[in-house]
Amino acid sequence: MVVLFPFIVFAQQRELRGRVLAGEVPLHDVYIINATSGQETKTVYGSFSISAQPGDKLVVYSPKINTRKFILHEDAFSDTPYIITVNLTPQELEEVVIDKYQGVDEVTLGLVPADQKQYTYAERQYKAGAGFKAYHLAYILVGGMPLDPLINAMTGRAKMLKSQLETGKKEQLIALAEELYPTDKMVNDLHIPEEYAQGFLFYAVEDESLALALKEGNEKQVTFLMLKLSEEYLASMQVNE
Repeated sequence: MVVLFPFIVFAQQRELRGRVLAGEVPLHDVYIINATSGQETKTVYGSFSISAQPGDKLVVYSPKINTRKFILHEDAFSDTPYIITVNLTPQELEEVVIDKYQGVDEVTLGLVPADQKQYTYAERQYKAGAGFKAYHLAYILVGGMPLDPLINAMTGRAKMLKSQLETGKKEQLIALAEELYPTDKMVNDLHIPEEYAQGFLFYAVEDESLALALKEGNEKQVTFLMLKLSEEYLASMQVNE
């Protein structure tokens, strides 16, 4: 009887299939530990599978959640998947990177109203410092308008700000293009020589259709246009040679 005991315990083990959710969001890389048997596993985008039996103590752990400990009951094995809900712990972030190609932006996150015009730093500088009109002079004489726009216009700073604005827009487009087409992908998929990869990006973002597709996050259109533009770019290189 003593010899058979380990096999009896083994036979009682079952497969517990479940999901770990914070609200309705499945959580990746959360530890599921069977503290009774010593087995453990990790969730894969919320889902997990582990051997257990009624009465086992389960521990759900991750630095990003409040640890949960509880005893498994029989109904945990009848519910497929067995849902475990947890609470997220507050996290202090150094930065937030918004990936617009995944359908997430400032509006969907509720950071700004959907109908609010959004300006870059360069655009704000240009609007503040380059908007001088002739009729503004009357306001200046009565103290109703700051001198900055007039001084900017007189010194040529308005032109400089406009140039910075255009450069900033182009840099944003290049950054968006690089997210989808890093250098290795340009070399492998578009056959752009590595030493010309950065030059091709500057060439490509001049295309108005590509610029619009990048701003809208239209990945299929970006792919189509990048293929077309790479062919034109390579053809122009051969002509120049």
